[in-house]
Amino acid sequence: MDTVMGTTIRFTAPTGAIDVTLDEDNPAVRDLLTMLPMTLEFEDFNGVEKIAYPPRPIQTAGSPPSSAGAGELAIYVPWGDIAFFYAGERGALSADIVHLGVFDATLDELQVLEGGDVTVAVVD
Repeated sequence: MDTVMGTTIRFTAPTGAIDVTLDEDNPAVRDLLTMLPMTLEFEDFNGVEKIAYPPRPIQTAGSPPSSAGAGELAIYVPWGDIAFFYAGERGALSADIVHLGVFDATLDELQVLEGGDVTVAVVD
């Protein structure tokens, strides 16, 4: 895939779906795309994010440090999880966070991600 910025990936659960627009072109985004389609299981973490662990670590080397706030999809590098941040403001830049994309969903809409398998794939 030559251009990744603007690509939409869909997280489809049994009761709904959340679309994420990739708005970065970094090594982590490109590696994530090589893993699709994949299936994840999400859980709530700390009342701030919905997290899931991909089947293998996403390669983040060479990706710029970032921060995350509500409406952003990111990787928390120390744990290797993908996180939908639904609360909080962006903090200081950190090498522990790699930004992947943005989404427009409420906490209620994000609840569909929990409690079952979520398929992640590029939207055609």
